[in-house]
Amino acid sequence: MTSTPSDFFPSHCAANEGGGPVFKVGFENDSEQWTEVFDLSALLRQALTARGFEPVRERDGWLLLPDEGLWLWPQIASYQPTDDGSVRTSTTIEVAHASLLPAGTFEYQHSYGDDIAASLTRGFDLWAQVDLVVFKDALSTELAHCTSLQMQWEPQQGEDRSRQRRVLFGPVAHQAAQEAAEEEEHPFCPCCLFTNTWDAYKPQIESDGVYGLRLYAARDSEGQVQADCRVNGEDWPAGAQALRAYVAQWPDRGFEFRKQYVVIQSPPET
Repeated sequence: MTSTPSDFFPSHCAANEGGGPVFKVGFENDSEQWTEVFDLSALLRQALTARGFEPVRERDGWLLLPDEGLWLWPQIASYQPTDDGSVRTSTTIEVAHASLLPAGTFEYQHSYGDDIAASLTRGFDLWAQVDLVVFKDALSTELAHCTSLQMQWEPQQGEDRSRQRRVLFGPVAHQAAQEAAEEEEHPFCPCCLFTNTWDAYKPQIESDGVYGLRLYAARDSEGQVQADCRVNGEDWPAGAQALRAYVAQWPDRGFEFRKQYVVIQSPPET
C-alpha cells in the first residue's frame, strides 16, 4: 500500500480529449421534454465501491483511492442510441499517482447497456476488474492480480547497478465462438498477447518510464482481422500491426477476441 503526498494534485493529460465528467442529455416523448444530468464521477465511485474499493470524491470530479494513492478522473467521449433501444457509450478514465504516474495516463472504456447510466456503469465496472487491478499491483513488489515478466541487464561501463524492468499482465478478456479444430502449439495464456508482439514495444521496454498498454486483437466469423493497440491512451500503430500478424497464427474458432491491459515499469523498491 502507498499514500499520496498531501501537496500532490494531478493535472490532465493533454491527449485525453472529451466532454468532462458531467454531461446533460435532452429527452422527449409524445407528451413531454426533459433533461437528465449524468455525473460520471458519482457513477465511477458507485462501481468502485461495489468492487470493494473506498474512493473519496475530491474537487473537479477527481476521485482518490487513499490506500493506493491513485487519482481517477472519468469523462465522456461519446454516446449513441441504437436501433434496439440500448445505448453505446465511450468514456475515458485518467489515472495519476504522485510517484508512479505523476504526469498521468488514460484509457478508453467502450460499453453498452439498456440506458446511458447502465452502459456507463458497466464500462466502469469492467475497467475496475481489468485495468485498475494492474495499477494496484504496479505499486507493490507482491502481485495479487497479475502475472509478470522480469527483465534484468548487467551494468554497462560506468554504471554501478544492473537495470531492471517489469511487465505486468492484467486479467485477459477472451471469447471464442467455438473450440479450435486443432490445438495451438502453445496454448493461450496471460503473457501471449505481449510476448507474441514483443518487438513493437522495445521503445517502452528500453526506457525508464511507466507505460500502460491496451492490447486488443480479434478475428470475425469471416476471417477479417482487427487489432487495436494504445500506449498511455494514444494509438500505437506498430503494436496494432504486430497484433494483426499474431491473429493470423490463431487456430480457427470462428469469431474470437482477446483483450488485455499491460503495464511496463521499473519494479518498485522493496
